[in-house]
Amino acid sequence: MKISYLFVYGTLRSDFPKKSPVKNILNLYAEWWCKATVKGKLHDIDWYPGLVPSHNPQDRVSGEIFRIMDEQSLLSGLDEYEGCSENYLEPHEYRREVIPVITEEGEIVLAWVYLYNWDVNDESQIHSGDYLNP
Repeated sequence: MKISYLFVYGTLRSDFPKKSPVKNILNLYAEWWCKATVKGKLHDIDWYPGLVPSHNPQDRVSGEIFRIMDEQSLLSGLDEYEGCSENYLEPHEYRREVIPVITEEGEIVLAWVYLYNWDVNDESQIHSGDYLNP
C-alpha cells in the first residue's frame, strides 16, 4: 500500500522558526496540506523533539501533514536526516512508521511519521504536545 502523507511535529514543521537545509528536501518532494494531531507523547530530546507512542487517547501531539509527491526521494532524504537509513548503526534514534493521523477537519489518514526509538525520561515530556508552544 502506498502512503501519500507525512506527519511532521518538530523542526520540519512549516512554522518552525529556523530554516534547515533538509526543509529543501521536504519542499521539493512534498507539499503542505493541513494541521493535524496524532496519539503519542512528545519529548524534548536536545534541540529537537521526539514522538513516542502512547496508549492513552488523551496524549496528543500537534503537527502538520504534507502530501508526498515523490516518495522515494523524500523518504530517502529524510531517513538520512533522521539517522535511520542503512548508513547508521542500529538501534537508530528514530524509526519511520505508518500511523493514523487526525486532520484539523477530523478526517483520519495514514501517514509516515518518525518515532523516537531510544529511551526517554518523564522529565523531558512536553505536556502540551506542541513543540512550538510547550
